[in-house]
Amino acid sequence: MCARIGVVVVSHNSEEDLPVCLTALTAAEGVERVVVVDNASHDASREVVRAVEDPRVILVDEEINSGFAGGCNRGFEELGDDFEVLAFLNPDVEVEADCLSRCAAVLMADPGLAGVAPRLMRTDGRTVDTVGQVLKSFNLEVEDRGYGAPPTAELMQPRTVLAACGALAVFRRSALESVAEDHGPWAQHYFCFWEDLELGWRLVNRGWRIQTVPEAVATHRRGGGAATGGGPLRWRRPPELEACILTNRWMTLIRHLHPLDLALRLPVLLLWDPGLVAAGALRRPSLAGHLRRRWPLVVSEWRGRNRYSRRRLHGLL
Repeated sequence: MCARIGVVVVSHNSEEDLPVCLTALTAAEGVERVVVVDNASHDASREVVRAVEDPRVILVDEEINSGFAGGCNRGFEELGDDFEVLAFLNPDVEVEADCLSRCAAVLMADPGLAGVAPRLMRTDGRTVDTVGQVLKSFNLEVEDRGYGAPPTAELMQPRTVLAACGALAVFRRSALESVAEDHGPWAQHYFCFWEDLELGWRLVNRGWRIQTVPEAVATHRRGGGAATGGGPLRWRRPPELEACILTNRWMTLIRHLHPLDLALRLPVLLLWDPGLVAAGALRRPSLAGHLRRRWPLVVSEWRGRNRYSRRRLHGLL
């Protein structure tokens, strides 16, 4: 028997993506409720949700944009205690019919699992988007396993990872409750980017595990909100979002990086992160102002760093 699954979709100006996303979710095995948290959209996103003729689909209409992290927390609150398996996803994700039920089966079969990471594919159907997240060993940047490559035998084997990509992540409710903060399990002030890796790392540091489920498949149109062209996605996003990427990275490392893992990489980090700031500010000088406005969040994390337990990153790099 399939576990009952509650789903949270965080939407902002997503009218083009929502029809496909919601059609797939309402046809998916085990899904009993879909909460769409609309973060103050200016397009027809809310009308798209209201037009869905399925009582399982619920719209939560927010007056302000609290970002992906805030939207996930709002959806988590809305679902209440009715579901032990919770899926969080972007509206540019289309799940296969058995994707979430496969994730739920793996999750419920192992009480030590906090969450699972399905295999996300690009829209061409041949290229992997992500099969779980780890950290790159030399600079501690987020690495989506398989990113931009075809599926390999290694990727098709279940593996313990540090996090599931927030584009589609499936969790055990009790695990999320065990690490919840004031606003919920997701780091509310992150707004977007690194919030998925941070949540996974927080769970791992509390003794939980996260595993990939490569046989559970969905399609992800990565890059929503980024300008067209070449180069890193972070440079094609608005400068205020690039500031989120940088400051959220620093806050995550402050929260969770074990002192020994920091000591091993400190020379690289002292070059890497100032280089990221300099390169970003040279390309778009307004980045400096956005970083300055978010800097108090980084300072607050530093002052509260002793609240978090830390483990070495063995096998998660």
